[in-house]
Amino acid sequence: MQASLLEMRGLTADVMPREVENWLSPHLPRLLEKLDLGAENNRAAELVRGLTPTSNVVVYGDYDVDGISATAIAMELALVRGAHVRYFIPHRFNQGYGLHKEVATTIAKRGCDLVIVVDCGSQDVEAVDTLKKSGIPVIIFDHHLVEGTPACCDTMINPQISGDAAAKKLCATGVIWCWAWQNELLTERQLMRMLDVVALATIADCVSLASSLNRALVREGLKSIRTHTRPGLNILMEQLGIAPSSIDTEDLAMKIIPCLNAAGRLYLADLAVDILFPSKNLASNVGRLIALNRKRRELSSKILEQVDSAEKGEYKYVLTNSDWSVGVLSSVASRICSERNSPVALVAAVGDIMRGTLRMPAGGDAVGVLKKLAPLLNTWGGHRLAAGFSVKSENWDKLRGMMETMLSEVKVVGEKEDLLYWNPLNMDMNTWSEAVALGPFGMENPAPMLYAPYGGQMRVVPLGKTGKHVKVELGSASLLAFGAADMFDGRGDIDGWVYKPRLDTWRNVTSLQFILEKMVVQEQ
Repeated sequence: MQASLLEMRGLTADVMPREVENWLSPHLPRLLEKLDLGAENNRAAELVRGLTPTSNVVVYGDYDVDGISATAIAMELALVRGAHVRYFIPHRFNQGYGLHKEVATTIAKRGCDLVIVVDCGSQDVEAVDTLKKSGIPVIIFDHHLVEGTPACCDTMINPQISGDAAAKKLCATGVIWCWAWQNELLTERQLMRMLDVVALATIADCVSLASSLNRALVREGLKSIRTHTRPGLNILMEQLGIAPSSIDTEDLAMKIIPCLNAAGRLYLADLAVDILFPSKNLASNVGRLIALNRKRRELSSKILEQVDSAEKGEYKYVLTNSDWSVGVLSSVASRICSERNSPVALVAAVGDIMRGTLRMPAGGDAVGVLKKLAPLLNTWGGHRLAAGFSVKSENWDKLRGMMETMLSEVKVVGEKEDLLYWNPLNMDMNTWSEAVALGPFGMENPAPMLYAPYGGQMRVVPLGKTGKHVKVELGSASLLAFGAADMFDGRGDIDGWVYKPRLDTWRNVTSLQFILEKMVVQEQ
């Protein structure tokens, strides 16, 4: 199985033995040794090394998982030197993304010895100038694309400006961690233990896992979570029913990351930051996170229903509703974009400002769209497939019409579905372990999808009490169809099954499950 999956990724051991080795066993120290993060940053390392127990440091972060994870690492770099550390993360609704000038002014008035900005700051020229003019040194760790002239900062580490290909694929947390490793600011043991939050951020920010460096970071981060992760994350995993010993990227993406993100979406991101550090309130904070995530799911479901009805109107791509919560729009937009393979912008009002999120399928360019609309925008930024923006109410109608036209003209690249023929009757734990060696799976390195023809034997059995789930028995093997019981109503002649194996651990016993992704029927 492993050889077949590697070939599907364009790798064969006889032609590219080194590439195959790097894919299966990416060597983190060797990858870090040749990594080029960009411009020289010796001054930044000197500033961190120079911190003492009398130093006062402010860490300025962002409200998503990448932002809070990078905030945690920046704080640890200062705390390990005994410095006094405060952190600030802007409110998603009231302030929005970026290093804000008014906050920089407040920091300058109160004074400190160093400001460390993570996951933003590259384009915040006025705010950086405000801090520098007050005599406070600033270090920026970012990974966002920079349009125009970046902030004037000789201690900015942003691979998008001058880094190599591997560095450009890092999330912000990956950038600061790799920089700390290269500059030997902590011991190797300390840095390896901090890879738990690097793995979280890498998966959360949907950066490429076709990158050997990112796969190595996530692999080692999963090991850290399994063996000695932070107390707060342990409590969160326990509450979510996740066994740390068998945690994988799907657990991170589908369970842990949504909870951490819920803090910044519906409350304050500080709540998520706080569970990354030991405190007396960990259990209480974890409970609040889970409750917020439950509320997020309810709000998201409501928005999805409203989007379905809104699409029947004049606008099909740029949608808005006065009742929508800004905090959950990005996750809803991502789901809509993925399911429909179509661009979508969701927008809601916050006072006299309209805040929106834009998602693009493969082939689209969210940043390119917003760049053309920049004269009408208040703020904007992001990546090719995901971006955020804000616009004053008086400019909204004009911008909405222009954006609707631009999104309707996006040429979507059809998604290629690579399937490997493999009968579940012939799949066991050892065979699947060969496939898992190609992971961790995620963006640009999807988990293998397998196809098996229908052999004429099938029994559909209800699963659970809700009637939404079923088990499809195929002799000695079975497929689990979650939330897809109606798939079998009025079905045509079945050709086969597309399914995905998954390891499941229950009461310390690990088994191999087969999850039904699609039922293939004959064309009428």
